[in-house]
Amino acid sequence: MPKIIFAIMTLLLCFSPLPANAKDKITFATQDFPPFSYLENGEVQGPGAAIIKKICMKLETDYEIILRPWRRSQSMAKKGEVQAIFLIGKNKQRESWIIFSPPIINTEYGFFECTTTPINYKNIYSLRGKRVGVYGPSNTSNELIKISKPLRGRISIDTTPDDIAPFKKLSKCRVDAVYSNKEVGFAMIEKLNLDNIQFAGANKDINYYIGFSKEFAPPEFVKKFNKELENMKKTGELQLILNKFGMQAAHEAQ
Repeated sequence: MPKIIFAIMTLLLCFSPLPANAKDKITFATQDFPPFSYLENGEVQGPGAAIIKKICMKLETDYEIILRPWRRSQSMAKKGEVQAIFLIGKNKQRESWIIFSPPIINTEYGFFECTTTPINYKNIYSLRGKRVGVYGPSNTSNELIKISKPLRGRISIDTTPDDIAPFKKLSKCRVDAVYSNKEVGFAMIEKLNLDNIQFAGANKDINYYIGFSKEFAPPEFVKKFNKELENMKKTGELQLILNKFGMQAAHEAQ
C-alpha cells in the first residue's frame, strides 16, 4: 500500500500546475547596445531595463532581463523562449509578429565622418561615390538601403555584424562614413577611445519601443504594461528615468 500511495503522489506532482512565479514570469531579451543596453556587474543596465524593472515592480510581475546577440534575441522571441525584446525600431516586417509598446525614446540616425577626410554632409547626395559602414542586418542598415535609393547604386554599403567594426574602419579611413544611431555612435567613440571621428549630420528621427511577441506574450500583461507606460509618460516619470541617461522621451508614434 505505501508503494501505491507513493506512486500516486509522484504522478500528482508531475501533472500539477507550475508555480505562479515559473508560469507567469516574463522574460525580456536585448542586445549589447550601449548606451541603450549593456552589462554592468553582471546585470543588464540602460534606460530600457530601468523602465521594464519599474513597470514590472508596479504590476508585481516576476520578470527576467537577459542580454544576447540581436539575431538570437529575435529568434528566441519568435520561438517563445522569451516574450519580449527591446529596444527596437518599427518596420513593416516586425509589425507582422510584434506588438509594440507606446514609443519610449526619441533618437536620431545619422552619419559619422573621419575628421581628416570629412564628407561635408548636407543630404544623401553628399554620399555619392562614398563607402558607408553600417551594422546589420538591422533596422539601421535597412534604413540606409532605403534612403540611398536615389543614388542608384553610386554608393557602396559596407555591412558588418556589430557596431564596433564600422567605427574602427572609419578611424582608419577604410570607409568614408558610418551610418548609426547618434547615441550609439558617441558611445562607440568613447569606448574605442577614437579622437578622429565626429558626427556629420542627422537624417532621420526615430523612436524606440519594447516589442512583445504576438504569439507568446500574455495579452493581459501586455495591455497592463502598455497602460502603465502611458501613465508614466503623462506624469513625467518616464522622462525622469531617461534624464539619468541623457535621453529624450518620445511623444508620438512614428
